[in-house]
Amino acid sequence: MLREASFLVSENESAWLVGASYRAGQVTLRLITSPDFEPIEWVDRDFRPYYLTTHEHGEPVKKVDLFTGKEVNLQKVKFIGKSARRPGGWELDVDPSMSYVYDKRLRFGILHRLRNNVWVPDATLSNGLLSRFDELFGRIEQRDPLKYSYLKEVYSYSSQPVPRIPEGKLHLHEAGSEEDYYNAFLLSRIANLPISRTYMNYSVSEWIRSMLNTYYRAHNILIPNAEELNLGDTRKQVTGALAIGPEPGTYFNMYVLDYDSLYPGCIDVFNLSYETVQCRHSECVNNRVPGQPEIHVCTRRRGIYSALVGALRDLRLHFYKPQSKKEGADSNVMAASRLLKTFLVSCYGVTVRIRGLASPLLGEAITAYGRQVLQSTWDTAKRMDLRPKYSDTDSLFLENPTEDETWKLIQEVGGKFGLQLAYDRVYSVCVLSTIKAYFGILPSGRPVIKGLAIAKSNSPRFFQETFRQCLTQLAIGRRSATDFETAKQHLPGIIRKAVQELRNRTVSLPDLEYRVELREEPHEKFASRRLAQPYQAAWLLMRQGKRPTRGDTIRFVKVQPFRLQGRSFTVKPTSQANLMEIDIDDYAVSLFASLSQVFEPMNIKLKMNPATLSDFV
Repeated sequence: MLREASFLVSENESAWLVGASYRAGQVTLRLITSPDFEPIEWVDRDFRPYYLTTHEHGEPVKKVDLFTGKEVNLQKVKFIGKSARRPGGWELDVDPSMSYVYDKRLRFGILHRLRNNVWVPDATLSNGLLSRFDELFGRIEQRDPLKYSYLKEVYSYSSQPVPRIPEGKLHLHEAGSEEDYYNAFLLSRIANLPISRTYMNYSVSEWIRSMLNTYYRAHNILIPNAEELNLGDTRKQVTGALAIGPEPGTYFNMYVLDYDSLYPGCIDVFNLSYETVQCRHSECVNNRVPGQPEIHVCTRRRGIYSALVGALRDLRLHFYKPQSKKEGADSNVMAASRLLKTFLVSCYGVTVRIRGLASPLLGEAITAYGRQVLQSTWDTAKRMDLRPKYSDTDSLFLENPTEDETWKLIQEVGGKFGLQLAYDRVYSVCVLSTIKAYFGILPSGRPVIKGLAIAKSNSPRFFQETFRQCLTQLAIGRRSATDFETAKQHLPGIIRKAVQELRNRTVSLPDLEYRVELREEPHEKFASRRLAQPYQAAWLLMRQGKRPTRGDTIRFVKVQPFRLQGRSFTVKPTSQANLMEIDIDDYAVSLFASLSQVFEPMNIKLKMNPATLSDFV
């Protein structure tokens, strides 16, 4: 029986559900009353957590098997305390308090009303919001009722006003921004998790797991275990995204198009879900995944994961994203659009990496359809003579197309796949490297850098600053090929000046510092005779009594080679080095190598001169 622990709660009183816990055979719900923000602890001492099995005696229950859609007979085994793992069981890992919330159809972050001694979510849509919803999404009700029903549910949750409850009453002791607070409530509602687990906590796999578990329990579907999701395939990696090109060189008026949420779109449009991949219907076997003939996808029933992901994608693309781009857009709307994007970005990755969500064949199907879409888009652009120069994962680079040509491409491929190819940006000038790396200069003069080693966060600040000066000079010539050639003539002076600063040792140690994360435990590497540079620095730190561990970021500089206790060293921790020890030649060679990746596509060749350390040919 439900009881309230602190004061009497009257019938039809309203409160936001913000937390839940289980201890010693009882569930405690934490609610905040409306409108006075008083906390309530509501206790149920009758609930017992449980798992499901066919091997033990318990309460007989019927559940729907996710993969067959048929009812199965199981035993519900209740327990007090922690459940021991048992082979062949289901729902052993579901947190008891969450299990209670799922079974009672409760929803965190939502206003609830007390009716007949039971808390009931109250997320009724006003006539205005309902009309807006039908205007945006009513067309899909007949052709995709599953996605429509979930979309309406999430829309109703996300449209409910967010109360401004003092953080202390929510047990949020870490200070965050207004956006952090708003995101916590929105996430709590969509993923159905306590506020304490969504506030400044971006564990996306936890969001997706709870979202699915909420749906499964609400529809009496047995939550599958990790072994079932594998479908007999235990591979740890799947085939990656498609990359075409790049064709190295300097290009002007480079248009970049991309598929907004390509993988979520493929999950939705191609019906990719845990139960639809390798379904057991004989008539679906011929619906093969492109490039993966051993995998087929169901044509008979709508997949749950595909519908849920599709609903979140539609909510972002057709509701939040357009509003966020309007002048004076509400900050909460912009935050919601970003948050849903984060949610969607991870909906593929969890199918590969996260136990209890990983399904390798599903992951293979997602990337396979993504590759098909991108290859078809590239081929269409070639056929239309649009001069595609580079394509990777979800984007396409076109050299100097007209807006009309671009629009025709968008219409053709969008209609073919039911996915949204859109204009992303245009670069006044774009320099493509021989690998998946480039930089572009926007019409405003702002540079955009992707994948270049010199611009990565672990590159010394001195290298990054030298490159920034080069980009500033190149931006001056962004308006024409002639201006760009003129701007290039100023780069040798920038590089010579940088090398002279190295020779004069006027660059500070922090600006020469490399920052590298230790991927392995240092003590496991120390047995080797030759140590990689980050572990050389870690060894020297340990001699000073420090204890670097895996995951730590090691800061070091390159120095003249030396030996210590029978080991060879080429670096020192920044804290142990001085400017006179710096290996100037090594830094000069590294700077030239990093810049060559950028300069060669512009037909600028760097050549080292042993006497002066630098020269241009």
